[in-house]
Amino acid sequence: MSFSFLRLLLRDNWVVDELGATELFNQLLPTMPWNSLMDQMMKELHSKGTKIEDIAAVLKRSPIHPRIVEAIKSAHALGCDLKIVSDANTFFIETILEHHGLKECFLEINTNPGFVDRQGRLRIFPHHDFTKSSHGCQHPSCPPNMCKGIVIERIQASLSMEDPKKTIIYLGDGLGDFCPSLKLGDGDYVMPRKDFPVWDLICKNRSLIKAQICEWSNGEEFKTVLLHLISRIISVEGNNTSANIDQLYSVDCKLETMSLPAATAPETFPQALHDYYCRLALTTSDIVVIFDFDKTIIDCDSDNWVVDELGATELFNQLLPTMPWNSLMDRMMKELHSQGTTIEDIAAVLKRTPIHLQIIEAIKSAHALGYACIFSFIFVYMEHSSACHVFSLGNDKILKVLVLILSFRCDLKIVSDANTFFIDTILEHHGLQECFSEINTNPGFVDEQGRLRIFPHHDFTKSSHGCGPSCPPNMCKGIVIEKIQASLSMEDQKKTIIYLGDGLGDFCPTLKLGDGDYVMPRKDFPVWDLICKNRSLIKAQIYEWRDGEEFKSVLLRLISRIISIDGNNTNANIGQLYSVDCKLNTMALPATTGHEAFPQALPVLH
Repeated sequence: MSFSFLRLLLRDNWVVDELGATELFNQLLPTMPWNSLMDQMMKELHSKGTKIEDIAAVLKRSPIHPRIVEAIKSAHALGCDLKIVSDANTFFIETILEHHGLKECFLEINTNPGFVDRQGRLRIFPHHDFTKSSHGCQHPSCPPNMCKGIVIERIQASLSMEDPKKTIIYLGDGLGDFCPSLKLGDGDYVMPRKDFPVWDLICKNRSLIKAQICEWSNGEEFKTVLLHLISRIISVEGNNTSANIDQLYSVDCKLETMSLPAATAPETFPQALHDYYCRLALTTSDIVVIFDFDKTIIDCDSDNWVVDELGATELFNQLLPTMPWNSLMDRMMKELHSQGTTIEDIAAVLKRTPIHLQIIEAIKSAHALGYACIFSFIFVYMEHSSACHVFSLGNDKILKVLVLILSFRCDLKIVSDANTFFIDTILEHHGLQECFSEINTNPGFVDEQGRLRIFPHHDFTKSSHGCGPSCPPNMCKGIVIEKIQASLSMEDQKKTIIYLGDGLGDFCPTLKLGDGDYVMPRKDFPVWDLICKNRSLIKAQIYEWRDGEEFKSVLLRLISRIISIDGNNTNANIGQLYSVDCKLNTMALPATTGHEAFPQALPVLH
């Protein structure tokens, strides 16, 4: 199922006010239409020396709630088709979207044209040239330069030419967002911003709205309501889930029966909500996502990266044949320390480690998706009951469902042959450390002399871990996976494991996964070759990926599909999307070593 997703992002007043032109704007406002006024304002500002860079700088300071940024990225990651229908202009919108890394999330932007002419002046023209003709909409809420309802009808017409049924979610706040709300059908959703003009109009004309209404007030609710709604739409499989959604987030106003905006929520938590969340928690498996680190999360081998960036490659290559890898890395840290390299120097190098931005977004989104159910329950409960009521000893139903919901999560772990110092430094730098509940790797710490020490995960000098040739002597990831599985088996809830990796050492843990688990090998890397050569040994379903874009797309779609499984063989559909394209015994395993530098890695800019 694909989605259209539309919302108003910006008001022109921000630029005018920030550039100190409010007084002139107010003087001219009664004399000309809004679009003509904005074009005139850009002319006046340009004549006073305001450059396009000044306007862009103001736009980049436009207030936007971080939860809204997260929600848009998560919705995009889930495969939703995002569009904008706005009475702002292309220059304003694109500048803001690009600044926040959102531009690639949107497939289509419908707004007033805005461009920079040869003189460096920003020109703004109407979406519909009302000086030549009317757009034909008679609804008084539509401005003369743009009827968003007509835009929605055009989008609906284009969607009707595609085979799968499309569900539209429309988000807006202004008077101009009422007309498109009228165009939505029974299976669509409108999310008006509460206590804003479109919300008031919807409350007064509720009988005219066919779509289900799910209101929001701020960035937190925007994210909670939208992602919960998308998740529920994805999971609809004929079980009348839509009716439950309507009960969750229905607008709290009634046609001509109450003054606006006064409204109160019911004081009791409905039985339907209790049943809905219990069913959701009991029928949905917890998801445990386990990542390798080098060449999976980051786009290089962290050991090689540090050695190369600190100019110690020649010494490293000289010592490599003489000792095991872990001992060599500990020795290299000793040599670098003796040459005056500080722990801060090493940390600075680690912070430049190449990592694809889409992988960062995927990890944050996976972590957030795991708790979306918790947030939505708390939000919905607060809408229906007093805050303290949940802790009432007599309210056994609420306590029971809250325990069930809190037991659901998307738990992220790392199993890596890097080391704790390298991994922690990189994760913290990118704001990812809190996303992971567990990191299994080689110990790395700074001693009293300020030298970084690195030791093996398993002390192979005392005993062997007992595993096969694909596992290095210091760590068998398969044994780590078995320990994780053993701990998971002690919990009541069924667990589904997704394992992502690239190297030879990632083959052993792949063999430990069961029929209900998933493995995501990086295509054309050693573990992918081993899996292709030994396909019959793998019980888990296989979904390959090549780069950061596919990492994000495959992982988040897979999580979404697992969440939505209701016994209707959804797994089979996923398998058609991302099945591994190799055949048993048809590919030779190339000669590789576990720690060669990743070719053509692009560093993160700072």
